[in-house]
Amino acid sequence: MSFYSDLNNKINKIVELYLHKEIKNKKHFLDNVKVSQSPEDKFGDISTNVALIIANVLKKNPRNFALELVKKIKKIDNVDDVKVEGPGFINFTLNKNFWLEEIKKVLILKDKYGLSNIGKNTPVNIEFVSANPTGPLHVGHCRGAVYGDVLANLLNKVGYKVTKEFYVNDSGNQIDKLTKSVLFRYQECLKNKKTKNIPQNIYPGEYLIPIGRELKKNYSSKLENGNKKNLELIKSFSIDKIMKEIKNDLDLLGVHFDHFVSENSLLRVKKVNTAFEYLKKNNLIYQGILKKPKGKEIDDWEPRKQDLFKSTKFGDDIDRPIKKSNGDYTYFAKDIAYHFDKFQRGFKYMINVWGADHGGYIKRLTSAVNAITQNKVKLVIKICQLVKVIENKKILKMSKREGNFISLNEVIKKVGKDVIRFIMLTRKNNEKLEFDLKKATQESKENSVFYVQYAHARCCSVLREASKHLKSNEISIDKIKDESIDLINDNFELKLIKDIVKWPKIIEESVLYQEPHRISFYLQSLSSKFHSLWNYGKKNAQLRFINLNDKNLTIARLRMIYALKIILNNGLNLLGVKPLEVMK
Repeated sequence: MSFYSDLNNKINKIVELYLHKEIKNKKHFLDNVKVSQSPEDKFGDISTNVALIIANVLKKNPRNFALELVKKIKKIDNVDDVKVEGPGFINFTLNKNFWLEEIKKVLILKDKYGLSNIGKNTPVNIEFVSANPTGPLHVGHCRGAVYGDVLANLLNKVGYKVTKEFYVNDSGNQIDKLTKSVLFRYQECLKNKKTKNIPQNIYPGEYLIPIGRELKKNYSSKLENGNKKNLELIKSFSIDKIMKEIKNDLDLLGVHFDHFVSENSLLRVKKVNTAFEYLKKNNLIYQGILKKPKGKEIDDWEPRKQDLFKSTKFGDDIDRPIKKSNGDYTYFAKDIAYHFDKFQRGFKYMINVWGADHGGYIKRLTSAVNAITQNKVKLVIKICQLVKVIENKKILKMSKREGNFISLNEVIKKVGKDVIRFIMLTRKNNEKLEFDLKKATQESKENSVFYVQYAHARCCSVLREASKHLKSNEISIDKIKDESIDLINDNFELKLIKDIVKWPKIIEESVLYQEPHRISFYLQSLSSKFHSLWNYGKKNAQLRFINLNDKNLTIARLRMIYALKIILNNGLNLLGVKPLEVMK
């Protein structure tokens, strides 16, 4: 638990005791009370809206009510000063001793600092990436991959039991098209001649040519006629090859899944049939004819009598088809079965990470999951917006369908795993992101991951330099954690200390809002303050971390450096980025 949450609990307790009768049946309003960092230093360290929330419930003047609460809040341990600002915000300052004691906790707990058991071992299924196995992963896929992976890391840290899952869409029209495309490339290889005009019904990308070559090598011309049996073999061979490539690229990115679930396997073991029969039994399927939607094309619309799911009963815009005219299940039906399977495996908390083009699918899937689980599942769907790749100041146009894209493998080779993972979290997931290949390789402030890794390396450099002047037993972390840090009085250093110990709140909020980008934002801000302090030390010898004329002050500052190093290390590890000790 962060100290912000602890203060929140203490303030709520004060309100409960002070206004026991008035809020006896209104305690739920305390859930809206927030305790956070003050927006500006002049307002102190902490700000709370408690007076605004409770005064509104009790129909009191919020500012007057805030002035009443100030007397109570002043009695909380380590609170130095309390003021009321504006319409009734309460701002207060914590004494120096509080911050120094928090630094000690960092040094004692190390990588466990900021962890909690919010999740209480609750199973959660995170499904992400799930790219169609029709080609290699491109740079757009890696945003969802990094987002999902880091979110999983965060949930693990706060006590959830996380399962990371990749759903393999290995059936349907796109797979049939893939099979025809590979057959085409295989036949090209047999003729040893490249076709100039690619047919419209196949994927034009040359990434399928190597699969065609392998088929020729393994089967010679045995599969050339493309009969049903041969097409099945080509399909299976192609999916295996592409999935192996996808898994290799994910491995290079540092993303590893607990399960790969095959759509085709759900059909094979009748999971889709089971889900369909369940919905039918519960009177959620009926025969009907859908009106053609106005103003937009719907892929699964057909002007015929068909099986429809009562999606509108659960908040969707229209009822949804379950079967196609040829008797095959729709993608929607298979998705229902997949989530029903998750539910049957014990998951009542599910998070899906989707690309920007799936936003319109949220309502229908949410409605289906609510129906088939009888509202027993919490389903969260997070959308990752597009990634624009910039090279030489130009945006590169990408289309997997057209065969024009930058593969994830190429980008990893150009800039490395750490850069990709960090940059993919430099924007909120639902905001568009620009990935500048040139900036990604620069050793400057423009390259955010370099900036943070450089801060960690500088901490290591300070500690190495200190070991040249002080005995190792004097500056070991086990020894230094018990030494006084009270000699630190400079405002720049105190600001850095206050930011270091914000780490538990950053973790809490990143989990609460499912926003792992808060970690990278925090690390950049923390690094910026440290680099500024480093530069002040160049101008002012009194602010240098190592002062040979004042051993006690040096040890106090080394304590701060150790704590900073621990937090930078913790943050980078959560992001899956290596904390460097020396910059090349």
